[in-house]
Amino acid sequence: MIKRTISSILILAFVSLTVYLFGAVGCVGLIFLAGLLTQWEFYKLLRKIGQKPLMVTGILCGALLMFESFHTNGPNLEELLYLSIIIVVVQALLSHSLETSKRCIMSTIIGINCIPFMCCFPISLYREIVRHGLSSNHYICTLFWMILVTKCCDIGGMFVGKHFGKHKLAINFSPKKTIEGLLGGILFSNCVGIILLFLCRQWLPSELVIGQAIALSTLLAIFSFVGDLVESVVKRLANEKDSGTIFPGIGGIFDLTDSLLFSIPLGVLYLKYFIYCSYFIARDIYFH
Repeated sequence: MIKRTISSILILAFVSLTVYLFGAVGCVGLIFLAGLLTQWEFYKLLRKIGQKPLMVTGILCGALLMFESFHTNGPNLEELLYLSIIIVVVQALLSHSLETSKRCIMSTIIGINCIPFMCCFPISLYREIVRHGLSSNHYICTLFWMILVTKCCDIGGMFVGKHFGKHKLAINFSPKKTIEGLLGGILFSNCVGIILLFLCRQWLPSELVIGQAIALSTLLAIFSFVGDLVESVVKRLANEKDSGTIFPGIGGIFDLTDSLLFSIPLGVLYLKYFIYCSYFIARDIYFH
């Protein structure tokens, strides 16, 4: 517990210092770095399962995807994703047997889609906000609101599950997860989401009222459980307790980002189509 606490403090200090010095661009850089390191750990776990991901090729393709999501004048993401798949397929078929190629292709493409492609969503949110004339502080607060709400589901779920959990939720993949833990995590996420909504009101969308915050917090909490379950399955197959050893008491980068990989993209889509869309339409009508 002491190691976990120290690691958490150091991570928080590093993130806070980066954002303080570099602002929104620092946030994007942190997402980029976390995406690459998570993909690396994911590929290492897949290799322990017996898969043969093309680690260097997959990570380079992932880096290109994330860079494009930040860059405004490059090719579309779907075009780069298509090219990434072609590169992986050709390299695998030219350098391996048919059976090995199959394991190379599937595992490499899964790694690209599950991690760097997912990271493109929070990165592209910055581009969307800047394009519509909103401040970088708006991006930082919105992103951190979603991250904190998501991670609080882990905290609430762990506490409630440990003390009150009785009904197993995914016994074949993660025996410690319970229905009570999930409900407790959702409740805690909602409470934190509402509190932060009032504390950061000026830097969050005005359309993000309490009802919307509850709906979004619930979705983030549910899909954080999905991401955590995916990592649990991979680690169980690889017979590993943690994805890495970079953070004493916590594990690896993947152990930190697992709950964010599926929840944050969904949060960005929710903001785009249910929050920002109405804001931008109302603003355009007002000014025209």
